[in-house]
Amino acid sequence: MWDRVVLKENAKMALSGDKYWKAFAVCLINSLIVNMFSLSESFSTKGIDLLSPKSVFENVVSFHWYTIPAILLFIFIGLPLIVGVSRFFLANRFGQTDIGIMFTGFTDSYSSTITGMLTTALIVFLCSLALIIPGIVEGLKYTMVPFILADNPTMPGDRARQISSMMTNGEKGEIFVLYLSFFGWFLLAGIVLSLFSWLLWPIASLASIAASAMIFAYQKATFTELYIFMRDRIIRCGAVSPAEFGKIA
Repeated sequence: MWDRVVLKENAKMALSGDKYWKAFAVCLINSLIVNMFSLSESFSTKGIDLLSPKSVFENVVSFHWYTIPAILLFIFIGLPLIVGVSRFFLANRFGQTDIGIMFTGFTDSYSSTITGMLTTALIVFLCSLALIIPGIVEGLKYTMVPFILADNPTMPGDRARQISSMMTNGEKGEIFVLYLSFFGWFLLAGIVLSLFSWLLWPIASLASIAASAMIFAYQKATFTELYIFMRDRIIRCGAVSPAEFGKIA
């Protein structure tokens, strides 16, 4: 069984020295790319009156110009980036810190990566539409899919989900608590940033993304530790061969 405190301590060691700043750069680049259209909207409107009932209503019900491009961005750029960022953190864990690794999701089995990740995202989304809790459970069950595809991008999505399900079986509650353990950090960042709400809206948006990227680097490194532990455990018990993870026995 894994221990949350040990995972976080190992993550801190994996991010020691200049490796943290490279990990932060990866998370920041990723966040800027996936938030491209919302940032563009912020700059174009030069801020909105969040206290205005009209503005609140418009932002809830209106179909923004960037909605469809944002969906396409998520599918064809965001999903490969998720796998690429996971691959960077795996490589970083073993001493390889080339930031360019985050873009390998576009070069290593691009179509297979999109298919596997999109199908997984749709399954979680559809379960969330039915009920929130089943959606959360499905999301926890498939937490390891991006890491599995990072290890072996040619693996079919259904097999990656099957392996992730085996890895997380009986431990979804603990994984959920691990996610929650980072909530305080994100909340603190939100409180600090709220103190600077007087800044122009685009600047506040950029500051929020940068703060989230700093925390996300720590979170991603922690879940990388969890994945490595679960991967090694499932290989040792013989349920999955090292070759399926792209490893030599």
